[in-house]
Amino acid sequence: MDLAILTPCMRKYLVVITQAAGVARIDRKTGRIRWEQKNLDPALRRYARKYLVREGFIELALGILDPELNERVDLFLDDDLELKG
Repeated sequence: MDLAILTPCMRKYLVVITQAAGVARIDRKTGRIRWEQKNLDPALRRYARKYLVREGFIELALGILDPELNERVDLFLDDDLELKG
């Protein structure tokens, strides 16, 4: 088995399956989205693009995702650890 093939950074696209628009391929160098379905409604395409941006898939594809915890989530995790400890 060639492990170089399995590393995600070597792939040209990040593939995301959306419920509304089907399969989207995000180019890892440019962030450009290509849709598998060719005759996709423009409104549906815009909706799916906003979803991909909002959920961080573009950042993930480009390798610039900075997972920063929300302060509220951080406090919740602290409280949860105190209760268990």
